[in-house]
Amino acid sequence: MINQLAHSPLGASGAERWMNCAGSVALLNALEMPETDEADYQIEGTAAHEAGALALTENLESWELVGRMFNGVECSEEMATAVQTYLDVCRCELLACDVNPLVEHHISAPDFHRNFSGTVDFAFWDDAQDLLHVYDYKHGVGVMVEVEHNPQIMYYAYGLLRQKPAFHGQVMLRIVQPRGFHPDGPVRSWLAYADDIRQWAIDVLKPAMDATEIDRGLCAGDWCRFCPAKLVCPLMHGLFEAATIHGQHAQENEHITIDAGRLDREYALIAPVKFYIKALEAEIFRRLQQGKTFTSAKLVNQRANRVFKPGAAELFSSKYGDKAFSRPELLSPAQMALIDAHAKELVKEWAFTPTTGMTVAPMSDKRPAIKASSLKETFAGVINDETNHVT
Repeated sequence: MINQLAHSPLGASGAERWMNCAGSVALLNALEMPETDEADYQIEGTAAHEAGALALTENLESWELVGRMFNGVECSEEMATAVQTYLDVCRCELLACDVNPLVEHHISAPDFHRNFSGTVDFAFWDDAQDLLHVYDYKHGVGVMVEVEHNPQIMYYAYGLLRQKPAFHGQVMLRIVQPRGFHPDGPVRSWLAYADDIRQWAIDVLKPAMDATEIDRGLCAGDWCRFCPAKLVCPLMHGLFEAATIHGQHAQENEHITIDAGRLDREYALIAPVKFYIKALEAEIFRRLQQGKTFTSAKLVNQRANRVFKPGAAELFSSKYGDKAFSRPELLSPAQMALIDAHAKELVKEWAFTPTTGMTVAPMSDKRPAIKASSLKETFAGVINDETNHVT
């Protein structure tokens, strides 16, 4: 089991939130709330981390962990498959180095800041290459985590670098997220200079940590997703209230201008409002399960499709033969690539990503932006051609 140390209010896992919303720290402290309200995901994620740590420490393969309990969760085949990806990545680079890795390694630097504390999933020093390797495992499937300039893993790297002040080489940072789809794959890497990370800690990290002690300002953004104070956050409540009552008091026939600046500002707030709505639904559901009643919501059975009773396959097969069964279909490219190395190479040759249309995405999205043409630009050639033929 992983030793659970006292959680720091300014730990690495919440860095994105408190570095962007300094007031969230005081709000959480006042409410004595945990770091995240995603309890189920947190429990399963901690279990996967414990499983990976045990396998790395005792040189086990993930299949040997199936059925074991970690953090109150039984290691399933799905969890073991994800953890094995993590194990393979960690061990790959380590094979070329005769070093002892750091597994679930605690970092602390009270002389830098009294709340600087965290636990690094996996790391090792490659002195021959003048390189520090830092790995962060993500068991989540819904939120893709980027590695470049990621404050959490840079926090970890800085904590390790403080243990070797004379090191001035490079740092290989890796995010391993096997259960989520990312265009760059389940393993994302970023090579940075040790001195650049140290400078970031001085210029960005330390001021952000200091700001949480005096700044009570709240700022909404993607970092609100895992903040458990959403339902009691004045800013989040204000955003939701504004979205629900906007326009109720507008005069009849009043002209409302929707300029680009307003659209730009309000689009940036869509994600935080969605996080608030999700938290609101979860809290209503929790209270309904406890027997509370509301005038606007009730408990109902989830929608479900009909399923056949046991023995239906034999019955329909005897009456309708092959007509009762679906025909085999080719596996998806992602599924096909998992068969073996040769299949993976064939998928690279025969699979492609079709263009299915355009959609809106936040600027943080990794996909390149598309510049759409206006109607005037689209038909400029036709208009010019007809103009040139006017006599």
